[in-house]
Amino acid sequence: MMKLKLKTITLAATATVAISGAAQAFQETAEKAAPAAPAAPVAEAKLLGVGSVAPALEGVTWVQGDAVESMDEKGKLYIVECWATWCGPCIQIIPHMNNLHKKYADKGLVIVGMNVWEEGLEVSQKFVKEQGDGMAYRVAYSGGKESKFTSSWLEASKTNGIPTAFAVRDGKIIFKGHPGGLNDKTIESMMAADFDAEAFAKEQVVEEAKSKAFSDKIRGLFQTQDWAGIKELAMTDEFVKGKQDAAGLIGQANQQLGDWDAQAVLLKEITDGKYGKDTKATQILGYGFATVEANDKVKELAAKLEPLYTGDQVPSETDFFGRVAHARVLFLVGKNDAAVTQLEGVKAAVSKKAGQQGVAEFVAKLDESIAGIKEGKFPPFK
Repeated sequence: MMKLKLKTITLAATATVAISGAAQAFQETAEKAAPAAPAAPVAEAKLLGVGSVAPALEGVTWVQGDAVESMDEKGKLYIVECWATWCGPCIQIIPHMNNLHKKYADKGLVIVGMNVWEEGLEVSQKFVKEQGDGMAYRVAYSGGKESKFTSSWLEASKTNGIPTAFAVRDGKIIFKGHPGGLNDKTIESMMAADFDAEAFAKEQVVEEAKSKAFSDKIRGLFQTQDWAGIKELAMTDEFVKGKQDAAGLIGQANQQLGDWDAQAVLLKEITDGKYGKDTKATQILGYGFATVEANDKVKELAAKLEPLYTGDQVPSETDFFGRVAHARVLFLVGKNDAAVTQLEGVKAAVSKKAGQQGVAEFVAKLDESIAGIKEGKFPPFK
């Protein structure tokens, strides 16, 4: 992964580390920004979680969309998704939340993107404005680290990392976890007329136990850099087998092992729908092209991947690292002018964040790459 200090300018790391890398990243960023625990916590206080009455959204400022006065309207499902502009994994999940909004808003889903642990309303306002239709759901500013929302929602639920989502139906919390877990099946289940909150809560407990068991196994493999073991686990463990996370882990392992024939097989499996219709080859495989050394096998795979960069498989405007990877794919298939145009667009967007940590270094790297392409070379972007 890149050695540049890019976390503060929200460069998406890669979808291929969805289980380990993303989880670690949002924990690290949250630990730096989360408010300190109260000096004298009330031991008797009940933990806010599944089954609890959802606190009111007090003291928040609505940045976009109509204010949500209460969360108990019949037929409505409310998702309060906590994020921050400095949190890379939070930015990564925005397209997913936006897709859910577009698909289910007319059916009763209300998404509130709650900007947390961030000082300054104008930061949130500027970011949301830049997203345009890419972040079309309601957005609110919590009020910062010492806000009422922080104490009544985050501290009360012992939330230490973001992105984190709360799902509320009939005024009660029915889900708390990573927003990536809110897929079509989960949303439709929570919105169903015959929804059984108690049974759903029990299912979540079972899923959390499975998730923990898988995380324990995969953590050890990552610690020893056992890529063959990681690949085998992703292909066989029932918790992830056939899912997007499995594709991400397999893709990462293939690249680390230098097995580009296997990577070509994975590309076909993804396009054939083996890992679900929401799994995008340009995310699972595309990011890797930014940092890999070029050879004939890599170029062959790039040629198969490049035509897929259309529609929702094109990296978002704020996914700078994804756009750099796309530029390198273009270069590898001989579309040098298009690669330069892509990098110049990234440079223009990143330059707007001048003054933030890592920006100057990143822009310099972009300039180096643009000059290199004009000379017929575009080395790995490290």
